[in-house]
Amino acid sequence: MGWVTRYLVIQDGLSEFLGRAISWLTLAMIAVLMLEIVARYFLNAPTIWAHELSTMLYGGFCLLAGAYTLRHRGHVRSEVIWGLLGPRGKAACDTLIFGIGLFVMGIFFKMSVDFAAESWAVKEYSNKSVWQPALYPIKTVIPIAVGLVWLQNLAEFLRSLLTALGVAYDDPRDGEAADDQDPSHTPILIDGDAEEAVNGSSDSTQTR
Repeated sequence: MGWVTRYLVIQDGLSEFLGRAISWLTLAMIAVLMLEIVARYFLNAPTIWAHELSTMLYGGFCLLAGAYTLRHRGHVRSEVIWGLLGPRGKAACDTLIFGIGLFVMGIFFKMSVDFAAESWAVKEYSNKSVWQPALYPIKTVIPIAVGLVWLQNLAEFLRSLLTALGVAYDDPRDGEAADDQDPSHTPILIDGDAEEAVNGSSDSTQTR
């Protein structure tokens, strides 16, 4: 199954690279907002573009971060039933969910392409401010982001399907640091358990 590993390395690498690249948008948002604060409250000369530009940057950031978040299994998961299952049972549930995700995201992709194409056709501009920036560039980000999530979703579907079927393969994600692992695989201590663990550790130390 060497081709599976190569495919997962390429797809995970794409989502990782793009996620880290767009993380720099946060600095751009901070710079725009800081400039607006200085201009508005210290120079008494507020801009007409800072608020809407920061909104566009934040929207693009959130959209494009979807594939990176999915690659690191950071989306919310309901574990009422899933958490009671074994590894192959969990993989079977994930296969169903990611299979539905491929279908739904495919529909979203088609809708978002039409949405962006219509905006380009009419050269859509914003009417939310005096600045009136063009909206078709930011609307183009929507199908791009949806397409990237679909690609990562496909990789997750393949992972879960092979695991559910009991097919052995080398998952490049297995060798990652503990910080990048699925939080559901990490035991969580509540306050009482933590106190008991600490007390137990202290008692064992004193016994020695």
